[in-house]
Amino acid sequence: MTDSSTNISGKYRTLVRRVVLATLITGVIASVATLIPLSFYIKQSANNMGLAYASAQALSVQQQLQHYQAIANQFASRTQIRNLFESYTQGDVSSELLRHETTNRIKDAAVFIPELIAGYRIQSNGTVIAAYEGPAADIIESIDAIDTDQLRRQGLYYFSYGNNAADTTVLITAAAPIYDNNGRVIGVDVLLFSNIEILNIIAELNNSGQTTEFRLVNTRENVYIEFDQRSGRLTQKAFTSGELFNIAAYGSVPFTYSETLDDDTKRQHYFIPFVNSDWGLVAVSTNPSMFKALLSEFMWIAAVILLTVMFGTLLLRRHLQPIIRAQLSQHKQLHETNHKLRLANTVFEKAKEAIVITDKDLIILRANQAFADLFEIELGLVRDKNLLLFADKERMTTEIQDVVREHVRKFDSWQGEVWYKKPTGESFPALQTISPVRKNDGNALQIIHIFNDISAEMHDHERLRKLALTDLLTHLPNRFAILQHIDDAIARSTISKHPFAVLFLDLDKFKPVNDTHGHDVGDALLQAIGPRISEQLRAADIVGRLGGDEFVVLIENVQQQADIERIAGDIIKSMQQPFRISELNISVGASVGIAIFPQHGKNAQRLLKLADEAMYKAKQGGRNRYCLAE
Repeated sequence: MTDSSTNISGKYRTLVRRVVLATLITGVIASVATLIPLSFYIKQSANNMGLAYASAQALSVQQQLQHYQAIANQFASRTQIRNLFESYTQGDVSSELLRHETTNRIKDAAVFIPELIAGYRIQSNGTVIAAYEGPAADIIESIDAIDTDQLRRQGLYYFSYGNNAADTTVLITAAAPIYDNNGRVIGVDVLLFSNIEILNIIAELNNSGQTTEFRLVNTRENVYIEFDQRSGRLTQKAFTSGELFNIAAYGSVPFTYSETLDDDTKRQHYFIPFVNSDWGLVAVSTNPSMFKALLSEFMWIAAVILLTVMFGTLLLRRHLQPIIRAQLSQHKQLHETNHKLRLANTVFEKAKEAIVITDKDLIILRANQAFADLFEIELGLVRDKNLLLFADKERMTTEIQDVVREHVRKFDSWQGEVWYKKPTGESFPALQTISPVRKNDGNALQIIHIFNDISAEMHDHERLRKLALTDLLTHLPNRFAILQHIDDAIARSTISKHPFAVLFLDLDKFKPVNDTHGHDVGDALLQAIGPRISEQLRAADIVGRLGGDEFVVLIENVQQQADIERIAGDIIKSMQQPFRISELNISVGASVGIAIFPQHGKNAQRLLKLADEAMYKAKQGGRNRYCLAE
């Protein structure tokens, strides 16, 4: 009995040991099989949430920086200023005129762009042609020198100044090349912006306190500027040795990585690259790692399993407690993520730019208040309407739409000028950016449209264009405008087959007027020449001033050569009549050279040259006469 009891007792103990061991192994395997994947999932979720938060930050910062770059590009692409710059490089315009027009243009823009505090227009050889240092004058005077040669090569960049780290201030810079009509770079515009808007964006969106740092990183040059939570400033800082090792990881796609400091503090880096840029935003968090916390929980669970193995499956339910806690922690983090997404939604709603989200067929899914204000329409009336209903149909043709779609398909974005029409019927131009949000298969899920009203810029552009084509003294078309008129006449004459004539007129005895009566009288005489010539012409004929006492007359739809000769004779006779200038009677004459298209030349430069040579022959023949080109 004793032996049997001992045998049963041994088998029981063996069974118990096996059950306990099996339970332990099963519990460990089940725990490991469940908790380890879950830990990776939660860690990945934490990283994704960190990237989502950093993305919300980066979107706002990038939009502001792109806004600054767009302003620089608009300055550099202004046709009238670009043409004036090109004329200066060719020696046709003085540096004083170029500097005056450029500085005034930047001053006018600074009224509407408070962040714009300074601007430079620089030749391709590095010479500063014009500078506007308005609100930044005191700052710039305190700096030994601003390396404009470096800034003009950087595109979107920054520079910092100050006597020490505590006083250092960072200004945002944007550089844009200026091209001539042949596509060659003839200069660069460099604009300086205050950092107040960038500071406001980061300060408004950040709700992590001083445990999170924000950096604007240039991955090409391995430099960065940081938002200091304590001082509320942007400061330039150097990378630590560990950061220099990890900076190589910054690439062209969002990612996260961990860094351990000398004091064993863990820092998590969330990197969001800016589109088509060497820059990106890095959010550096010093919060404790969730993975480390979970590992501690796993060690505790293992200890509990080892200590309670004799209690069997009764205590297995305790193994669920860490999972429940992990789920609760994940729920908390999801709640925080929703809060951050609501914060991103606030950025969408309060953005100054009009923003619209459409589906792939351009049906409006969502629009912010700025869009409703821009189009002067109630926000509730916008949803489910096609965005093209707001387009100016005369300017936004089907061909233009096809070009935009093809550009978005190839380059995944598009930016350009689009004309829209308000419900009141008023048309206006907008600088529009189009960016698709694609599914994993590459098909567009939604499309984001960002608008900026550029009506004021277009008005300024037209005003400056007219100024660039007008002679400042006589208010007649200048050389550049005359060449354009001749080119247009060539195009029309080529189609209609009707010839036209170019008359090159030079005053006789003009120099003695200046020498005797002074330049004020000479200028007044030049101002009276255009109206007197116009009295001999038809309404459609054009008279302009090349410079000095040289004038050009363009006569289209010539029926026969005798008509041109008659008009030239009438002009010469009218020039011989005295001009009443103040209390003086001024008598001058005129010599005229005539060139006819296409008989004498087939381009504007050739026609002017031959008409000029014919005019000199007329002078040599005794003045007060005309001569035909040979």
